[in-house]
Amino acid sequence: MLDGRYELVAHLASGGMGAVFQARHIHLRKDVAVKVLRPELAASPDLVERFRREAEIASALEHDNIVRVTDFGRSEEGLLFLAMELLTGESLFDRLRRERALPPVRAVGLLFQVCAGLQAAHGLGVVHRDLKPENVFLARTPGGREVVKLLDFGIAKFARGPGDTATQVGVVVGTPEYLSPEQAMGLPVDCRADVYTVGLIAFRMLTGRHPFPAESPRDLLLKQASCPVQPLAEASPDLAAWPALCAAVELACRKDPAERPPSAAALGELLAASLGPAFVAPPGATPALGPASAPVRRPPPQVDPTLSLSLPVAPAALPYRRALRLTLWTTGIAALVALSLLGFRAWRARPLQEARELIGSGRAAEAVSSLQAALQADPGRRDLELLRARALLGLPGKAGEALEAYAAAQASGPLELDDYRALVPLLGEERSLADRAARLLRAAPPAAVPAVAEAAGAGSGVQRLRAVTMLRDMGAEDAVDRVAAYGALLADADCDVRRAAARRLGELGDPAALPALRAAAGARAERRWLISSAAKGPACGAAEAGEAVRRIQSANP
Repeated sequence: MLDGRYELVAHLASGGMGAVFQARHIHLRKDVAVKVLRPELAASPDLVERFRREAEIASALEHDNIVRVTDFGRSEEGLLFLAMELLTGESLFDRLRRERALPPVRAVGLLFQVCAGLQAAHGLGVVHRDLKPENVFLARTPGGREVVKLLDFGIAKFARGPGDTATQVGVVVGTPEYLSPEQAMGLPVDCRADVYTVGLIAFRMLTGRHPFPAESPRDLLLKQASCPVQPLAEASPDLAAWPALCAAVELACRKDPAERPPSAAALGELLAASLGPAFVAPPGATPALGPASAPVRRPPPQVDPTLSLSLPVAPAALPYRRALRLTLWTTGIAALVALSLLGFRAWRARPLQEARELIGSGRAAEAVSSLQAALQADPGRRDLELLRARALLGLPGKAGEALEAYAAAQASGPLELDDYRALVPLLGEERSLADRAARLLRAAPPAAVPAVAEAAGAGSGVQRLRAVTMLRDMGAEDAVDRVAAYGALLADADCDVRRAAARRLGELGDPAALPALRAAAGARAERRWLISSAAKGPACGAAEAGEAVRRIQSANP
Protein backbone atom coordinates (compact mmCIF):
# COMPACT_ATOMS: atom_id res chain seq x y z
CA MET A 1 0.00 0.00 0.00
CA LEU A 2 1.41 3.38 -1.01
CA ASP A 3 0.36 6.53 0.82
CA GLY A 4 -2.75 4.77 2.10
CA ARG A 5 -4.42 5.10 -1.30
CA TYR A 6 -2.66 3.01 -3.90
CA GLU A 7 -2.51 -0.76 -3.63
CA LEU A 8 0.43 -1.97 -5.72
CA VAL A 9 -0.82 -4.94 -7.73
CA ALA A 10 2.01 -5.85 -10.11
CA HIS A 11 5.49 -4.77 -11.16
CA LEU A 12 5.56 -3.47 -14.75
CA ALA A 13 9.09 -2.20 -15.37
CA SER A 14 12.25 -0.89 -13.75
CA GLY A 15 14.68 1.77 -14.85
CA GLY A 16 17.60 3.81 -13.64
CA MET A 17 15.44 6.17 -11.59
CA GLY A 18 12.84 3.82 -10.21
CA ALA A 19 10.14 1.30 -10.96
CA VAL A 20 6.62 1.38 -12.41
CA PHE A 21 3.79 -0.62 -10.86
CA GLN A 22 0.22 -1.36 -11.72
CA ALA A 23 -1.82 -0.05 -8.81
CA ARG A 24 -5.44 0.32 -7.75
CA HIS A 25 -6.78 3.47 -6.14
CA ILE A 26 -8.64 1.91 -3.21
CA HIS A 27 -11.15 4.75 -2.91
CA LEU A 28 -11.90 5.32 -6.60
CA ARG A 29 -11.60 1.63 -7.54
CA LYS A 30 -9.54 2.64 -10.56
CA ASP A 31 -6.39 1.03 -11.97
CA VAL A 32 -3.46 3.35 -12.59
CA ALA A 33 0.28 3.15 -13.21
CA VAL A 34 2.49 4.39 -10.37
CA LYS A 35 6.11 5.40 -10.94
CA VAL A 36 8.11 5.24 -7.69
CA LEU A 37 11.49 6.98 -7.38
CA ARG A 38 14.21 4.75 -5.97
CA PRO A 39 14.62 5.55 -2.26
CA GLU A 40 18.37 6.11 -2.50
CA LEU A 41 17.82 8.77 -5.19
CA ALA A 42 15.45 10.80 -3.03
CA ALA A 43 18.51 12.39 -1.42
CA SER A 44 19.49 14.02 -4.74
CA PRO A 45 17.81 17.43 -5.07
CA ASP A 46 18.33 17.42 -8.85
CA LEU A 47 16.63 14.06 -9.36
CA VAL A 48 13.80 14.93 -7.01
CA GLU A 49 13.30 18.18 -8.91
CA ARG A 50 13.27 16.29 -12.24
CA PHE A 51 10.67 13.91 -10.83
CA ARG A 52 8.54 16.78 -9.53
CA ARG A 53 8.93 18.64 -12.81
CA GLU A 54 7.68 15.64 -14.78
CA ALA A 55 4.57 15.58 -12.60
CA GLU A 56 4.01 19.33 -12.90
CA ILE A 57 4.40 19.47 -16.68
CA ALA A 58 2.59 16.25 -17.58
CA SER A 59 -0.37 17.04 -15.35
CA ALA A 60 -0.80 20.36 -17.16
CA LEU A 61 -0.86 18.70 -20.61
CA GLU A 62 -4.36 17.40 -21.28
CA HIS A 63 -4.19 15.69 -24.65
CA ASP A 64 -5.07 12.28 -26.05
CA ASN A 65 -1.49 11.78 -27.24
CA ILE A 66 0.21 12.57 -23.92
CA VAL A 67 0.07 10.23 -20.95
CA ARG A 68 -2.19 11.71 -18.25
CA VAL A 69 -0.62 12.26 -14.83
CA THR A 70 -3.21 12.29 -12.05
CA ASP A 71 -1.26 12.49 -8.80
CA PHE A 72 2.12 13.25 -7.25
CA GLY A 73 3.20 12.87 -3.67
CA ARG A 74 5.44 11.45 -0.98
CA SER A 75 4.37 8.51 1.15
CA GLU A 76 4.78 8.31 4.91
CA GLU A 77 7.88 6.18 4.31
CA GLY A 78 9.37 8.98 2.21
CA LEU A 79 8.81 7.37 -1.21
CA LEU A 80 8.22 9.85 -4.03
CA PHE A 81 5.63 8.65 -6.52
CA LEU A 82 3.81 9.71 -9.65
CA ALA A 83 0.39 8.29 -10.62
CA MET A 84 -0.69 8.22 -14.25
CA GLU A 85 -3.09 6.47 -16.58
CA LEU A 86 -2.43 2.77 -17.05
CA LEU A 87 -1.45 1.93 -20.62
CA THR A 88 -1.51 -1.37 -22.47
CA GLY A 89 0.76 -1.85 -25.46
CA GLU A 90 4.45 -1.38 -26.25
CA SER A 91 6.96 1.38 -26.88
CA LEU A 92 7.95 2.46 -30.37
CA PHE A 93 11.45 1.25 -29.47
CA ASP A 94 10.15 -2.29 -28.89
CA ARG A 95 8.08 -2.16 -32.08
CA LEU A 96 11.10 -1.13 -34.16
CA ARG A 97 13.34 -3.67 -32.51
CA ARG A 98 10.87 -6.35 -33.57
CA GLU A 99 9.92 -5.06 -37.04
CA ARG A 100 13.04 -2.97 -37.81
CA ALA A 101 11.24 -0.55 -40.18
CA LEU A 102 7.62 0.46 -40.79
CA PRO A 103 5.90 1.10 -44.13
CA PRO A 104 5.26 4.79 -44.87
CA VAL A 105 1.50 4.72 -44.27
CA ARG A 106 1.86 3.15 -40.81
CA ALA A 107 4.85 5.33 -39.90
CA VAL A 108 3.13 8.58 -40.85
CA GLY A 109 0.00 7.60 -38.91
CA LEU A 110 2.10 7.30 -35.76
CA LEU A 111 4.25 10.37 -36.47
CA PHE A 112 1.13 12.47 -37.01
CA GLN A 113 0.02 11.61 -33.49
CA VAL A 114 3.50 12.36 -32.11
CA CYS A 115 3.28 15.81 -33.71
CA ALA A 116 -0.21 16.33 -32.29
CA GLY A 117 0.99 15.56 -28.76
CA LEU A 118 4.03 17.79 -29.15
CA GLN A 119 1.89 20.62 -30.50
CA ALA A 120 -0.23 20.48 -27.36
CA ALA A 121 2.91 20.74 -25.25
CA HIS A 122 4.42 23.49 -27.41
CA GLY A 123 1.17 25.43 -27.19
CA LEU A 124 1.76 25.70 -23.43
CA GLY A 125 5.40 26.66 -23.99
CA VAL A 126 6.77 23.20 -23.08
CA VAL A 127 9.68 21.73 -25.06
CA HIS A 128 10.16 18.00 -24.44
CA ARG A 129 13.95 17.85 -25.20
CA ASP A 130 14.22 14.09 -24.59
CA LEU A 131 11.93 12.60 -27.24
CA LYS A 132 13.07 9.17 -28.46
CA PRO A 133 11.44 5.86 -29.47
CA GLU A 134 11.52 4.69 -25.83
CA ASN A 135 9.34 7.67 -24.83
CA VAL A 136 6.75 7.10 -27.57
CA PHE A 137 4.26 4.50 -26.29
CA LEU A 138 1.86 2.74 -28.65
CA ALA A 139 -1.14 2.20 -26.40
CA ARG A 140 -3.95 -0.19 -27.27
CA THR A 141 -7.46 1.01 -26.39
CA PRO A 142 -10.19 -1.41 -25.22
CA GLY A 143 -11.68 -1.12 -28.71
CA GLY A 144 -8.44 -2.28 -30.30
CA ARG A 145 -7.30 1.11 -31.63
CA GLU A 146 -3.63 2.09 -31.35
CA VAL A 147 -2.99 5.52 -29.84
CA VAL A 148 0.37 7.22 -29.43
CA LYS A 149 1.19 8.46 -25.93
CA LEU A 150 4.21 10.68 -25.24
CA LEU A 151 6.02 9.85 -21.98
CA ASP A 152 8.73 11.25 -19.70
CA PHE A 153 8.72 15.02 -19.55
CA GLY A 154 11.39 14.84 -16.83
CA ILE A 155 13.86 17.16 -18.58
CA ALA A 156 11.28 19.24 -20.43
CA LYS A 157 11.51 23.01 -20.12
CA PHE A 158 9.21 25.95 -20.49
CA ALA A 159 10.27 28.03 -23.49
CA ARG A 160 10.00 31.53 -22.07
CA GLY A 161 11.64 33.23 -24.99
CA PRO A 162 15.11 34.72 -25.57
CA GLY A 163 15.61 35.66 -21.93
CA ASP A 164 14.95 32.19 -20.59
CA THR A 165 17.76 30.95 -18.34
CA ALA A 166 16.11 27.82 -16.99
CA THR A 167 18.88 25.79 -18.62
CA GLN A 168 22.38 27.15 -18.56
CA VAL A 169 23.86 27.76 -22.01
CA GLY A 170 26.63 25.24 -22.70
CA VAL A 171 24.95 22.42 -20.79
CA VAL A 172 23.96 19.47 -22.97
CA VAL A 173 20.75 17.68 -21.96
CA GLY A 174 18.87 14.85 -23.63
CA THR A 175 19.68 11.47 -25.16
CA PRO A 176 22.71 11.87 -27.49
CA GLU A 177 21.26 9.80 -30.36
CA TYR A 178 18.27 12.15 -30.65
CA LEU A 179 19.74 15.55 -29.76
CA SER A 180 19.04 18.53 -31.95
CA PRO A 181 22.10 20.51 -33.15
CA GLU A 182 21.19 23.26 -30.67
CA GLN A 183 21.25 20.79 -27.80
CA ALA A 184 24.48 19.16 -28.99
CA MET A 185 26.17 22.58 -28.82
CA GLY A 186 24.53 23.60 -25.55
CA LEU A 187 22.62 26.47 -27.21
CA PRO A 188 19.13 27.72 -26.25
CA VAL A 189 16.26 25.66 -27.66
CA ASP A 190 12.64 26.12 -28.62
CA CYS A 191 9.97 23.85 -30.08
CA ARG A 192 11.95 23.35 -33.28
CA ALA A 193 14.43 21.20 -31.34
CA ASP A 194 11.61 18.68 -30.90
CA VAL A 195 10.77 19.00 -34.60
CA TYR A 196 14.34 17.94 -35.47
CA THR A 197 14.08 14.96 -33.13
CA VAL A 198 10.83 13.87 -34.80
CA GLY A 199 12.72 13.98 -38.09
CA LEU A 200 15.39 11.62 -36.69
CA ILE A 201 12.71 9.28 -35.32
CA ALA A 202 10.99 9.31 -38.73
CA PHE A 203 14.30 8.40 -40.38
CA ARG A 204 14.71 5.50 -37.94
CA MET A 205 11.13 4.29 -38.50
CA LEU A 206 11.34 4.38 -42.28
CA THR A 207 14.88 3.09 -42.89
CA GLY A 208 15.34 0.73 -39.94
CA ARG A 209 18.46 2.48 -38.66
CA HIS A 210 19.66 5.69 -37.02
CA PRO A 211 21.09 8.26 -39.48
CA PHE A 212 24.34 8.66 -37.53
CA PRO A 213 26.26 5.49 -36.60
CA ALA A 214 27.90 6.17 -33.24
CA GLU A 215 31.55 5.26 -33.84
CA SER A 216 32.41 7.26 -30.73
CA PRO A 217 30.63 9.77 -28.46
CA ARG A 218 32.68 12.62 -29.89
CA ASP A 219 31.76 11.67 -33.46
CA LEU A 220 28.10 11.40 -32.52
CA LEU A 221 27.98 14.88 -30.99
CA LEU A 222 29.87 16.43 -33.90
CA LYS A 223 27.55 14.77 -36.42
CA GLN A 224 24.48 15.98 -34.56
CA ALA A 225 25.93 19.49 -34.50
CA SER A 226 27.10 19.77 -38.10
CA CYS A 227 26.63 16.76 -40.42
CA PRO A 228 23.56 16.75 -42.66
CA VAL A 229 21.20 13.81 -42.39
CA GLN A 230 21.40 11.48 -45.38
CA PRO A 231 18.41 11.85 -47.75
CA LEU A 232 15.83 9.15 -47.16
CA ALA A 233 15.85 7.98 -50.75
CA GLU A 234 19.60 7.35 -50.53
CA ALA A 235 19.33 5.52 -47.22
CA SER A 236 16.47 3.38 -48.49
CA PRO A 237 15.92 3.47 -52.28
CA ASP A 238 12.38 2.08 -51.92
CA LEU A 239 11.36 5.39 -50.34
CA ALA A 240 12.07 7.22 -53.60
CA ALA A 241 8.48 6.33 -54.47
CA TRP A 242 7.41 8.78 -51.73
CA PRO A 243 9.17 12.04 -52.71
CA ALA A 244 6.92 14.32 -50.64
CA LEU A 245 7.49 12.20 -47.53
CA CYS A 246 11.27 12.28 -48.10
CA ALA A 247 11.13 16.06 -48.47
CA ALA A 248 9.11 16.51 -45.26
CA VAL A 249 11.55 14.42 -43.22
CA GLU A 250 14.54 16.23 -44.74
CA LEU A 251 13.02 19.58 -43.79
CA ALA A 252 12.58 18.43 -40.21
CA CYS A 253 16.23 17.30 -40.10
CA ARG A 254 17.72 20.61 -41.26
CA LYS A 255 20.55 21.77 -38.99
CA ASP A 256 19.39 25.39 -38.90
CA PRO A 257 16.18 25.72 -36.84
CA ALA A 258 15.00 28.50 -39.19
CA GLU A 259 14.91 26.05 -42.10
CA ARG A 260 12.73 23.47 -40.35
CA PRO A 261 8.95 23.48 -40.22
CA PRO A 262 8.14 26.17 -37.64
CA SER A 263 6.15 23.87 -35.36
CA ALA A 264 5.15 20.29 -34.70
CA ALA A 265 1.74 21.16 -36.16
CA ALA A 266 3.32 22.25 -39.45
CA LEU A 267 5.42 19.08 -39.62
CA GLY A 268 2.37 16.92 -38.92
CA GLU A 269 0.46 18.56 -41.75
CA LEU A 270 3.40 18.09 -44.13
CA LEU A 271 3.65 14.42 -43.24
CA ALA A 272 -0.08 13.90 -43.68
CA ALA A 273 -0.11 15.72 -47.03
CA SER A 274 2.86 13.63 -48.24
CA LEU A 275 0.65 10.52 -48.35
CA GLY A 276 -2.15 12.19 -50.22
CA PRO A 277 -5.37 10.13 -50.22
CA ALA A 278 -3.54 7.27 -48.45
CA PHE A 279 -3.49 9.25 -45.19
CA VAL A 280 -6.42 8.73 -42.85
CA ALA A 281 -6.40 10.73 -39.62
CA PRO A 282 -6.64 8.47 -36.55
CA PRO A 283 -10.27 8.52 -35.39
CA GLY A 284 -11.14 10.07 -32.09
CA ALA A 285 -7.82 9.86 -30.33
CA THR A 286 -6.07 12.67 -32.19
CA PRO A 287 -7.96 15.83 -33.17
CA ALA A 288 -6.85 17.87 -36.15
CA LEU A 289 -3.64 19.79 -35.64
CA GLY A 290 -4.20 23.42 -34.88
CA PRO A 291 -2.16 26.42 -36.01
CA ALA A 292 1.44 26.75 -34.85
CA SER A 293 1.54 28.46 -31.49
CA ALA A 294 4.89 27.53 -29.96
CA PRO A 295 7.30 30.43 -29.44
CA VAL A 296 10.10 30.94 -31.95
CA ARG A 297 13.06 33.28 -31.71
CA ARG A 298 12.92 34.64 -35.26
CA PRO A 299 10.48 34.39 -38.17
CA PRO A 300 10.81 31.01 -39.91
CA PRO A 301 10.83 30.68 -43.68
CA GLN A 302 7.60 29.93 -45.48
CA VAL A 303 7.32 26.25 -46.43
CA ASP A 304 6.25 25.58 -50.01
CA PRO A 305 3.19 23.30 -49.82
CA THR A 306 4.44 21.43 -52.90
CA LEU A 307 7.32 20.16 -50.73
CA SER A 308 10.01 20.90 -53.31
CA LEU A 309 13.37 19.47 -52.36
CA SER A 310 15.07 22.70 -53.51
CA LEU A 311 13.48 25.14 -51.07
CA PRO A 312 15.18 28.57 -50.99
CA VAL A 313 17.29 29.35 -47.95
CA ALA A 314 15.76 32.05 -45.80
CA PRO A 315 17.92 35.19 -45.38
CA ALA A 316 17.69 34.75 -41.62
CA ALA A 317 19.45 31.40 -41.95
CA LEU A 318 22.65 32.86 -43.46
CA PRO A 319 24.07 34.49 -40.29
CA TYR A 320 23.31 31.31 -38.38
CA ARG A 321 25.20 29.22 -40.94
CA ARG A 322 28.24 31.49 -40.79
CA ALA A 323 28.16 31.46 -37.00
CA LEU A 324 27.79 27.68 -36.88
CA ARG A 325 30.68 27.15 -39.32
CA LEU A 326 32.90 29.50 -37.32
CA THR A 327 31.89 27.97 -33.99
CA LEU A 328 32.59 24.41 -35.10
CA TRP A 329 36.19 25.28 -36.00
CA THR A 330 37.15 27.29 -32.95
CA THR A 331 38.54 26.21 -29.63
CA GLY A 332 35.17 26.97 -28.10
CA ILE A 333 33.45 24.07 -29.84
CA ALA A 334 36.40 21.82 -28.94
CA ALA A 335 35.94 22.65 -25.27
CA LEU A 336 32.20 22.16 -25.53
CA VAL A 337 32.62 18.76 -27.17
CA ALA A 338 35.08 17.76 -24.47
CA LEU A 339 32.58 18.67 -21.76
CA SER A 340 29.79 16.93 -23.63
CA LEU A 341 31.97 13.85 -24.02
CA LEU A 342 32.55 13.71 -20.28
CA GLY A 343 28.81 13.99 -19.67
CA PHE A 344 28.09 11.35 -22.28
CA ARG A 345 30.60 8.97 -20.72
CA ALA A 346 29.14 9.54 -17.27
CA TRP A 347 25.66 8.89 -18.66
CA ARG A 348 26.81 5.62 -20.23
CA ALA A 349 28.75 4.53 -17.13
CA ARG A 350 25.87 5.07 -14.68
CA PRO A 351 23.94 1.82 -15.41
CA LEU A 352 27.13 -0.23 -15.09
CA GLN A 353 28.05 1.33 -11.77
CA GLU A 354 24.56 0.86 -10.36
CA ALA A 355 24.45 -2.78 -11.47
CA ARG A 356 27.88 -3.52 -10.01
CA GLU A 357 26.81 -2.06 -6.69
CA LEU A 358 23.67 -4.21 -6.68
CA ILE A 359 25.67 -7.35 -7.51
CA GLY A 360 28.21 -6.49 -4.83
CA SER A 361 25.44 -6.23 -2.24
CA GLY A 362 24.00 -9.61 -3.20
CA ARG A 363 21.05 -8.21 -5.21
CA ALA A 364 21.80 -9.84 -8.55
CA ALA A 365 18.12 -10.09 -9.55
CA GLU A 366 17.70 -6.32 -9.16
CA ALA A 367 20.91 -5.80 -11.14
CA VAL A 368 19.49 -7.90 -14.00
CA SER A 369 16.29 -5.81 -14.08
CA SER A 370 18.30 -2.59 -14.05
CA LEU A 371 20.56 -3.79 -16.88
CA GLN A 372 17.60 -4.92 -18.98
CA ALA A 373 16.09 -1.44 -18.69
CA ALA A 374 19.44 0.13 -19.61
CA LEU A 375 19.73 -2.13 -22.67
CA GLN A 376 16.27 -1.06 -23.82
CA ALA A 377 17.43 2.55 -23.67
CA ASP A 378 20.83 1.81 -25.23
CA PRO A 379 20.58 -1.48 -27.21
CA GLY A 380 23.64 -3.34 -28.39
CA ARG A 381 25.95 -2.15 -25.60
CA ARG A 382 28.39 -5.02 -25.08
CA ASP A 383 29.48 -3.97 -21.57
CA LEU A 384 25.87 -3.95 -20.34
CA GLU A 385 25.11 -7.31 -21.96
CA LEU A 386 28.26 -8.87 -20.51
CA LEU A 387 27.50 -7.69 -16.98
CA ARG A 388 23.92 -8.92 -17.36
CA ALA A 389 25.23 -12.35 -18.37
CA ARG A 390 27.45 -12.50 -15.28
CA ALA A 391 24.58 -11.52 -13.02
CA LEU A 392 22.23 -14.08 -14.58
CA LEU A 393 24.78 -16.86 -14.21
CA GLY A 394 24.75 -16.31 -10.46
CA LEU A 395 20.97 -16.74 -10.20
CA PRO A 396 19.32 -20.17 -9.82
CA GLY A 397 17.64 -21.42 -12.97
CA LYS A 398 18.94 -18.57 -15.13
CA ALA A 399 21.84 -20.36 -16.85
CA GLY A 400 19.96 -20.49 -20.18
CA GLU A 401 19.33 -16.73 -20.17
CA ALA A 402 22.95 -16.16 -19.15
CA LEU A 403 24.14 -18.15 -22.17
CA GLU A 404 21.96 -16.03 -24.48
CA ALA A 405 23.44 -12.86 -22.99
CA TYR A 406 26.98 -14.22 -23.33
CA ALA A 407 26.28 -15.12 -26.97
CA ALA A 408 25.09 -11.55 -27.65
CA ALA A 409 28.24 -10.13 -26.05
CA GLN A 410 30.55 -12.59 -27.83
CA ALA A 411 29.10 -11.62 -31.21
CA SER A 412 31.23 -8.45 -31.09
CA GLY A 413 34.42 -9.98 -29.69
CA PRO A 414 35.96 -12.62 -27.40
CA LEU A 415 34.90 -12.74 -23.76
CA GLU A 416 37.31 -12.35 -20.87
CA LEU A 417 39.13 -15.37 -19.44
CA ASP A 418 37.09 -15.19 -16.21
CA ASP A 419 33.91 -15.41 -18.27
CA TYR A 420 35.11 -18.54 -20.01
CA ARG A 421 36.04 -19.96 -16.61
CA ALA A 422 32.50 -19.22 -15.46
CA LEU A 423 31.07 -21.05 -18.47
CA VAL A 424 33.19 -24.18 -18.05
CA PRO A 425 31.17 -25.67 -15.10
CA LEU A 426 28.13 -25.77 -17.40
CA LEU A 427 29.89 -28.53 -19.36
CA GLY A 428 28.91 -30.83 -16.51
CA GLU A 429 25.24 -29.84 -16.65
CA GLU A 430 22.43 -31.42 -18.65
CA ARG A 431 23.08 -31.86 -22.35
CA SER A 432 21.30 -28.79 -23.78
CA LEU A 433 23.07 -26.35 -21.45
CA ALA A 434 26.40 -28.13 -21.91
CA ASP A 435 26.12 -27.99 -25.71
CA ARG A 436 25.31 -24.26 -25.69
CA ALA A 437 28.22 -23.52 -23.37
CA ALA A 438 30.48 -25.65 -25.56
CA ARG A 439 29.52 -23.66 -28.66
CA LEU A 440 30.55 -20.43 -26.95
CA LEU A 441 33.85 -21.93 -25.85
CA ARG A 442 34.65 -23.46 -29.25
CA ALA A 443 33.89 -20.19 -31.02
CA ALA A 444 36.75 -18.36 -29.33
CA PRO A 445 40.06 -20.23 -29.57
CA PRO A 446 42.68 -19.45 -28.37
CA ALA A 447 41.00 -17.11 -25.85
CA ALA A 448 38.99 -19.92 -24.24
CA VAL A 449 41.72 -22.60 -24.29
CA PRO A 450 43.23 -21.80 -20.85
CA ALA A 451 39.82 -22.05 -19.16
CA VAL A 452 38.96 -25.32 -20.91
CA ALA A 453 42.39 -26.75 -20.08
CA GLU A 454 41.85 -25.95 -16.40
CA ALA A 455 38.47 -27.71 -16.54
CA ALA A 456 40.07 -30.85 -17.93
CA GLY A 457 41.63 -31.49 -14.52
CA ALA A 458 38.86 -30.42 -12.15
CA GLY A 459 35.17 -30.96 -11.57
CA SER A 460 32.94 -33.93 -12.30
CA GLY A 461 34.00 -36.69 -14.65
CA VAL A 462 31.48 -35.60 -17.26
CA GLN A 463 32.82 -32.05 -17.13
CA ARG A 464 36.45 -33.18 -17.40
CA LEU A 465 35.69 -35.54 -20.29
CA ARG A 466 33.80 -32.89 -22.22
CA ALA A 467 36.55 -30.36 -21.56
CA VAL A 468 39.39 -32.55 -22.84
CA THR A 469 37.26 -33.64 -25.80
CA MET A 470 36.60 -29.99 -26.58
CA LEU A 471 40.33 -29.26 -26.54
CA ARG A 472 40.68 -31.90 -29.26
CA ASP A 473 37.94 -30.18 -31.30
CA MET A 474 39.69 -26.83 -30.82
CA GLY A 475 43.02 -28.29 -32.00
CA ALA A 476 44.51 -27.67 -28.55
CA GLU A 477 44.55 -31.13 -27.00
CA ASP A 478 48.27 -30.72 -26.34
CA ALA A 479 47.40 -28.01 -23.78
CA VAL A 480 47.01 -30.87 -21.23
CA ASP A 481 48.72 -34.20 -20.55
CA ARG A 482 46.28 -36.30 -22.54
CA VAL A 483 47.34 -39.63 -21.10
CA ALA A 484 47.01 -38.34 -17.55
CA ALA A 485 43.69 -36.58 -18.25
CA TYR A 486 42.00 -39.59 -19.86
CA GLY A 487 43.75 -42.04 -17.53
CA ALA A 488 42.28 -40.34 -14.47
CA LEU A 489 38.80 -40.85 -15.95
CA LEU A 490 39.22 -44.65 -16.17
CA ALA A 491 38.21 -44.91 -12.50
CA ASP A 492 35.34 -42.42 -12.66
CA ALA A 493 31.98 -43.35 -11.14
CA ASP A 494 30.20 -42.73 -14.46
CA CYS A 495 30.36 -45.83 -16.64
CA ASP A 496 30.00 -43.87 -19.90
CA VAL A 497 32.91 -41.65 -18.90
CA ARG A 498 35.14 -44.69 -18.28
CA ARG A 499 34.27 -46.20 -21.63
CA ALA A 500 34.86 -42.98 -23.55
CA ALA A 501 38.21 -42.42 -21.83
CA ALA A 502 39.38 -45.97 -22.62
CA ARG A 503 38.39 -45.65 -26.29
CA ARG A 504 40.23 -42.34 -26.63
CA LEU A 505 43.40 -43.71 -25.06
CA GLY A 506 43.29 -46.57 -27.56
CA GLU A 507 43.02 -44.03 -30.38
CA LEU A 508 45.98 -42.05 -29.06
CA GLY A 509 48.13 -45.22 -29.02
CA ASP A 510 50.55 -43.94 -26.38
CA PRO A 511 52.23 -46.82 -24.50
CA ALA A 512 52.38 -44.59 -21.42
CA ALA A 513 48.66 -45.27 -20.98
CA LEU A 514 49.13 -49.06 -20.72
CA PRO A 515 49.48 -49.33 -16.89
CA ALA A 516 46.22 -47.44 -16.27
CA LEU A 517 44.44 -49.32 -19.06
CA ARG A 518 45.58 -52.75 -17.80
CA ALA A 519 44.33 -51.84 -14.32
CA ALA A 520 40.97 -50.80 -15.76
CA ALA A 521 40.78 -53.94 -17.93
CA GLY A 522 41.31 -56.15 -14.90
CA ALA A 523 38.91 -54.30 -12.63
CA ARG A 524 36.01 -56.35 -11.34
CA ALA A 525 32.74 -55.27 -9.78
CA GLU A 526 30.07 -57.00 -7.75
CA ARG A 527 26.84 -57.75 -9.58
CA ARG A 528 23.55 -58.70 -8.00
CA TRP A 529 20.86 -60.79 -9.68
CA LEU A 530 17.19 -61.11 -8.85
CA ILE A 531 17.26 -64.81 -7.86
CA SER A 532 20.88 -65.42 -6.98
CA SER A 533 23.53 -64.04 -4.71
CA ALA A 534 26.01 -61.35 -5.71
CA ALA A 535 28.84 -62.31 -8.01
CA LYS A 536 31.98 -60.61 -9.24
CA GLY A 537 32.36 -59.75 -12.91
CA PRO A 538 34.28 -57.35 -15.19
CA ALA A 539 33.71 -53.72 -14.20
CA CYS A 540 31.98 -51.31 -16.56
CA GLY A 541 34.51 -50.09 -19.10
CA ALA A 542 36.84 -53.08 -18.62
CA ALA A 543 36.09 -54.39 -22.12
CA GLU A 544 36.89 -51.02 -23.70
CA ALA A 545 40.09 -50.78 -21.67
CA GLY A 546 41.15 -54.29 -22.76
CA GLU A 547 40.52 -53.43 -26.40
CA ALA A 548 42.60 -50.23 -25.98
CA VAL A 549 45.47 -52.31 -24.54
CA ARG A 550 45.42 -54.67 -27.53
CA ARG A 551 45.27 -51.76 -29.95
CA ILE A 552 48.27 -50.02 -28.40
CA GLN A 553 50.32 -53.24 -28.20
CA SER A 554 49.63 -54.09 -31.85
CA ALA A 555 50.75 -50.61 -32.88
CA ASN A 556 53.89 -50.86 -30.69
CA PRO A 557 55.14 -54.50 -30.96
